[in-house]
Amino acid sequence: MGRAQLQLLNVLRNLSVCTSQSQAYIREWSSFVGRNLRHISTDKGSDIPDGDLESKSSPPTTQNETPASQDRLEPTDASITSTGGTSTLPAPRISLDLLRRRTAQRKDQELAEKYISPEFFPPMGRRSRLLDYLERQDCFKRRMVFRIPEFYVGSIMAVTLADPHATGKTSRFVGICVERKNFGLGASFKLRNVIDGQGLEILYDLYNPLIQKLEVLKLEKSVDPHLLYLRDALPEYSTIDPEMLPVPHPSGRPVPVNDNKVKMKPKPWHRRWERYELKGLDLSEVDEEKMKVAEKHFLPEYKKMDLLMMYPKYPLTEKERMRIEREWEVHENELRKKTDQGDEFDLKALSSR
Repeated sequence: MGRAQLQLLNVLRNLSVCTSQSQAYIREWSSFVGRNLRHISTDKGSDIPDGDLESKSSPPTTQNETPASQDRLEPTDASITSTGGTSTLPAPRISLDLLRRRTAQRKDQELAEKYISPEFFPPMGRRSRLLDYLERQDCFKRRMVFRIPEFYVGSIMAVTLADPHATGKTSRFVGICVERKNFGLGASFKLRNVIDGQGLEILYDLYNPLIQKLEVLKLEKSVDPHLLYLRDALPEYSTIDPEMLPVPHPSGRPVPVNDNKVKMKPKPWHRRWERYELKGLDLSEVDEEKMKVAEKHFLPEYKKMDLLMMYPKYPLTEKERMRIEREWEVHENELRKKTDQGDEFDLKALSSR
């Protein structure tokens, strides 16, 4: 009986991931084996001397015994009863699904910490893989000669565009990024600003060769996927100083999230924004009757879990995602070699933080 207890203790210690239940078993069996060390060492067929429990990683196995590795892969439901007969503890069931879930969570966390531009991850089932690969290579070539920094919806940006009709042949526009859409070479973003009391929005292609400079004056994230409701919000939320100076973002720090509530103008609006379940809107002035009507247009839970509706927005497979990550790493290494040769722009603005 003492050999079985010691074997279970070593099996639980050798596991890479232990649940809270198995950790409780480790503590209980450790205290039990420590109190009954003399009894364990004097069992029939036991060759473990007194005081040498910690030096033995696993007890010797005979022909009639099962190795510890098999117990780890195939745990049984047999109960293990202590020598005193006072407690009966079942063997813990270690699920492989728990290992897979924690591995997937660790990968998602590493991916969240490492920034990769979203236009490199098109939704599954919409485009050809060959077309996506060729467009990614063209995007990497453009990034080798043009600085595209990290930015999100809600960031304040400045774009310098080649304009033959402007003074100095260039025009510069400062605004807040209210939308970012499309994938590959067709990726685009929209900036909004209020100038002389008039709202102005400009849509730019991210890989447009006419763009000469792309600056991020303030790096922020929005709680909503877009900020198009700023068209019906108060002008103070969209007014950006054209002479705004850049606000440096400390390297290694997470991107701040702007969770301020936006107050809307009186109706009519361009859209019925209360029906879109947006988190950045202040709907306290909307009538209760209209909110009840708006709740009827919310997407029900069963439709949120409908696979046919999720398929166009479903992310890429793990294999395809790893392939894109490797291509991004190769691109960063090429940029690093180029900057080592004395290139004119900074690598930190192109690669991840």
